[in-house]
Amino acid sequence: MAYWFLGGGLMMLLFGSEAVVRGGVTMARALNLPPLVIGLLVITAGTSAPEFAVSIQAAYAGAPDIALANVVGSNILNLLLILGLAAMIRPLPSSPKVVLRDGTAMLLAAIALAVMTRNGSIGKIEGYALLAAFALYVVVHFFSDWRRSAEHSVPCARAVARLQTDGLSGTAGLFIFLFGLVGLAVGAHFAVDGAVAVAHEFHLSQAMIGLTAVAFGSSIPELAVTLIAAARGQTQIAVGHLVGSNVFNSLGAIGITASLVPLSVNPILSNDLLVMAGASALLLPLLITSWRLTRPRGVLLVLSYASYLVFLGWRQGLVTPAMVGLS
Repeated sequence: MAYWFLGGGLMMLLFGSEAVVRGGVTMARALNLPPLVIGLLVITAGTSAPEFAVSIQAAYAGAPDIALANVVGSNILNLLLILGLAAMIRPLPSSPKVVLRDGTAMLLAAIALAVMTRNGSIGKIEGYALLAAFALYVVVHFFSDWRRSAEHSVPCARAVARLQTDGLSGTAGLFIFLFGLVGLAVGAHFAVDGAVAVAHEFHLSQAMIGLTAVAFGSSIPELAVTLIAAARGQTQIAVGHLVGSNVFNSLGAIGITASLVPLSVNPILSNDLLVMAGASALLLPLLITSWRLTRPRGVLLVLSYASYLVFLGWRQGLVTPAMVGLS
């Protein structure tokens, strides 16, 4: 039963996220909002909606480990596994502006979270600080991309692609959007309850479930979109999309959650926060060198994620040194 709750909840999150994005884009088009605003505030936020919903629901349900682990695990998966697999399919170009602006924001956000959690909690003051940093990031993003074409703006390019396939009315968009919000709320409830039940049934920590199963489920939209784009050769926005998603998760999802419900931080997650910051620091020089994420670098990222999974298994007692040839 726990599997059904977790799996069903994650599926509802995915469909709810897509409905929020589709409905939001339709309404924004009906209001004649510019593509940059649609891409930055509707599509990027909608794509990160599963992480937002799960973190808020987990915090209110008294499962702070899942609330934080979901975001941390999703961010690590985005940078190491998804970008790595995409680069192995086809080398990914990395715009200097995206790397220097968004990559720096991602690294600073990861470091800020690692520092904030050292006292064992993320309180409302820290939540407000993260939201303020998130607002600053959005403003800087908006003004630096204003009046730029879709070829030079990741949010604008994503909005243009969505608008070309959108033919619904504003009213239909509103209903789809509201349906998506309901799906997110119900899906987050089932996903969190299922994750807690699975952790209890198999004697796993909630942090372990949040870092793996829940994080993977909430990252499926990014995984599918990025790998399909890489296979089709549409790789121009892959790096910017995932890096921007990480900024939204770290600052937006955790900021909103902590400002509503202060989060107690399990000391065991301090290592995972350092891994998230380390993954961000590892990625930037790989992107800066020739401004391209090549196949060998993609292999390095995927192997790094595999090593991280082995570490998680060892920490949980599921992997012994003998199993990996260390004894």
